Amino acid sequence: MSSNRSYLQSQILWMAMLDGLCLIIGIVMGVALRLGAEAFDEYVVGNLTGWVYLILAVIVSNYITGAYGLELRLSRFNMVVNWAFSIVAATLVVGMTSYAWFGAVLGRGVFGFSLAGYSVLWLSLRLIFFRHLFKKEPFAYRVVIIGTGKRARMDLALVENPNLRPVHKVVALIQIEQGGVEKLKADFSTIGSPHGNVPLFRCDPSHVADAIKSFGADVVLIAVDHEKELTGAHSQLRRLRFEGVSVLTSLNVAEVYGVRVPLDLVDESWLMQASQGFVTPMALRFKRLMDVVLIILLSPLALILGLIIAVLVKMNSLRSPVFYSQERVGRFGRTFHIYKFRTMVPGAESSGEAVWSPRSDPRVTRIGKFLRRYRLDELPQLINVLENDMSLVGPRPERPELALKIEKDIPFYRERENLLPGLTGWAQIRYPYGATMDDTRAKLEYDFYYLQNLSIRLDLRIILHTLRIVIFGMEREIR
Repeated sequence: MSSNRSYLQSQILWMAMLDGLCLIIGIVMGVALRLGAEAFDEYVVGNLTGWVYLILAVIVSNYITGAYGLELRLSRFNMVVNWAFSIVAATLVVGMTSYAWFGAVLGRGVFGFSLAGYSVLWLSLRLIFFRHLFKKEPFAYRVVIIGTGKRARMDLALVENPNLRPVHKVVALIQIEQGGVEKLKADFSTIGSPHGNVPLFRCDPSHVADAIKSFGADVVLIAVDHEKELTGAHSQLRRLRFEGVSVLTSLNVAEVYGVRVPLDLVDESWLMQASQGFVTPMALRFKRLMDVVLIILLSPLALILGLIIAVLVKMNSLRSPVFYSQERVGRFGRTFHIYKFRTMVPGAESSGEAVWSPRSDPRVTRIGKFLRRYRLDELPQLINVLENDMSLVGPRPERPELALKIEKDIPFYRERENLLPGLTGWAQIRYPYGATMDDTRAKLEYDFYYLQNLSIRLDLRIILHTLRIVIFGMEREIR
């Protein structure tokens, strides 16, 4: 990403350091409980390499799962998933380093007590920081928004999301105009506050940097409706970035706080830049390798679960097939047949016309509603993944007839076909099931975010979130 986000990078650093501190305390507790305090120096120093591997494994796994980033929505489940993933990663790393080729031996008892101590500290601190301290003003990020129009109001709503952690406090909106007030904060003229209790100021472009610094801003959001509103201020805003203040454009704001790319900001230039990101042949090969490895690991559970579902579908209608196959558009526009457990009554599309399935579709069977709610109807698509027609994570594959219709109404829709379609994806977990053209536009904004930010780290976050859906059912849209 090209945006300056030093305030987020510093948060990652000190939260990783906090994790390291929790681990060190956990290690001290583990050694003391298992071997006694007198054995601490000898055991810890003698196995220092093993402890370093343990600390790195936990910190890296927490970073991968997004445990150090902004929290757009508080979730105890996500916290527990992050914790469980870090514990599994630590166990695997220590298992290899202690009993394979590295020879950094850590005893199972000490290791277990250390992780137990770390877990209590980590979970407790997460609850304290994210649920209590991070909503207090001393921990808040101070935000200045440049602009007073429609986009400024949209960005204001995004960063004042009550679920956002750490909280963001918008301290001022600035209207840039020639001949505006040239002095600092104390002498600014307030010209109204249409955005609630946020003061609105006007400022000459030559004094924008000084004005922003006078508010003690950590981050500046550029939210003008027209680029000409920034005339004369560009060099000032660029300078702020070199002085440690994060300056985000409208596109940056949408990505960081909305985790999407607004279609009105997408053009040929943006698409060319997005395609230069992490979408490299090497990254795609590694993504394919991860798909195959995960399917192999999950295959015993998938087979057992698939057999149970097949029996339930068949019992619901003895004369109907268990599986359903349908033509979909894959990578680069190539079509393939997708496999699903049947969720509709026989002859549901007897008219022969491809249509979206609306919410509360009467054609969906009783067992079909259950399977759709928990995404279990898509389990046979693991076969499509093995055949390399799909990936575990990617944009949702659309029917050819609907894709042609959507392409006429939504510019750049077919860009999503540059990636393999996915069994799950960023749009699928961030937006509820859609059955209208407006829903398709909204989901495309999330697909573009995925295209821009494609990485194994993001794929893993999507897979972990999909696990939540499988356990608890479909969620409403997450903003």
